Amino acid sequence: MSAPQAFLKKLAANLSASLVGLLILLVLMEVGLRAVTWSSDPRVLVYPRVATDINGFKDPDFGKTIPRGEFRMLALGASAFVTREFQPEFQRLMNDAPLFRSQGLRVRLASTGVPAHMTYDSLWKYEYWYRGYDFDLVTWYHAINDSRANNYPRTVFREDYTQLPYFRQYAPIFAWIGRHPVLSKSFAVSFVAKLVGKAWIRFSPAFQREAPYNDPRNDPWLPQGADIKTAPVFERNLEAFLALAKARGQRVLLLTYAYYLPADYTNERFLAKQTDYSFMPEGVATEVWGRKENVVKAIETHNTITRKVAARNPEVIFFDMEKWMPKDRAHFIDICHWTDLGRRRFAEGVLAALEPHRREVLGPALARR
Repeated sequence: MSAPQAFLKKLAANLSASLVGLLILLVLMEVGLRAVTWSSDPRVLVYPRVATDINGFKDPDFGKTIPRGEFRMLALGASAFVTREFQPEFQRLMNDAPLFRSQGLRVRLASTGVPAHMTYDSLWKYEYWYRGYDFDLVTWYHAINDSRANNYPRTVFREDYTQLPYFRQYAPIFAWIGRHPVLSKSFAVSFVAKLVGKAWIRFSPAFQREAPYNDPRNDPWLPQGADIKTAPVFERNLEAFLALAKARGQRVLLLTYAYYLPADYTNERFLAKQTDYSFMPEGVATEVWGRKENVVKAIETHNTITRKVAARNPEVIFFDMEKWMPKDRAHFIDICHWTDLGRRRFAEGVLAALEPHRREVLGPALARR
């Protein structure tokens, strides 16, 4: 055998061995990823599940079926649903309430609260994390975090929020999975697609800036927040969530967003603890979301949408939490996070919302006893 023939034969053997090795690796990856995710939907794999006690997945009793004697609630929101031990305290307040105690029901709250998460996050969590899970009540509480997406010019703003690097990691791979239903059935292929997409973002980014974070002096795009571009996105995500809840036969409590901005608020006064809040270590300056007047404008716009969507979906339980919550230092530690008193007031608002609907809300839980 000539030297070139021997070389080609060796090359073919090496390529064949490499291909077999790659196939074995993909098979092992496929099996391993499916074992980890326990799901048939690759989006559960590519979107990170914050597997902590707040969302239930570490609790061995948190199964897909609700146990007898339990009333299970899902809280879709962001930092307000996790700041200052919200989840265990809210759950305690619900269990102490006559509405549940008199019926012998114990309340279990699964909170999806993660700081800075937006309506896309809650939609994705509900659709993919909690697919197949039963809930007696699903609560939606959003308005402020989407306002961050307004701090970009219209030429840069994207309705999938991919002007923000965070969403640029996930929205494209979700879209890829939607466009390739056959390929994406393989978790290994989806995982590789995610890695390729993440590498593309890192090495060839379209946008390299986050929205402003508590530094109003050094961001020339902050004035762009006055142009509220998020309204149609907020409404579309809310409607998509309601359609999904209706398809799953799960009752929804839709809330407007409570906030408080003192008349004398400035970034400097907040950082010096000189404005009308009960300051706590968890407190956040309003400039995290943008200029104060633009943040308020966005919240009000989103609350108006929430009221409008609730009015055209009569099956939804609606409560105007923004009007219910007192606006003072006794209830707020910053523009949107609560003191202990504020948290109790929020819980009282939820109970006030449910009381007129107690028969239909508690019915399924009582039937399980």
